[in-house]
Amino acid sequence: MQSRQTADERKHLRTERGRAQIRYIVIHGAVNGRLAAGTSVHYIVLGDRTQQQMREQETAWHCGTRGVYYHPYCRNGNSIGVALCSRVRDGRQVFLPGTVRRAQALVRMLMERYGIPAENVLRHYDVTHKTCPAPFVEHAASWTAFCVGLAGTKAKAGSG
Repeated sequence: MQSRQTADERKHLRTERGRAQIRYIVIHGAVNGRLAAGTSVHYIVLGDRTQQQMREQETAWHCGTRGVYYHPYCRNGNSIGVALCSRVRDGRQVFLPGTVRRAQALVRMLMERYGIPAENVLRHYDVTHKTCPAPFVEHAASWTAFCVGLAGTKAKAGSG
């Protein structure tokens, strides 16, 4: 007899990943805090708070693809997904400054916890070429500024 999965269980794998298996952080956008159907992330950053959606040891479905992977190594199984809540202004997605600052603080903490270097902080775009997170794909300077805020240097993380 096959067991039935709940909707929540279909969005991630209840695995027990070890610390050494987590080597990347993938940044996403979530319009008005909503994720695409059938996906999940470990954290979602809203303007005034950060919500942990699932345990870091579990595998979220956040950077998979039905097509081609453009990053040679980053996958769901070795990364943590962080979504920033975006707003729509004049037909374009934007991140509020407070959301960006809160996300930078979270990502810095995760980088330290897992020993993840700045070059392993990627946009979803860098993994699959999906336009996600749109504000950081459509405006490269915004992504560079985000990365500078992570490293405290002018080094650019996840440049390609």
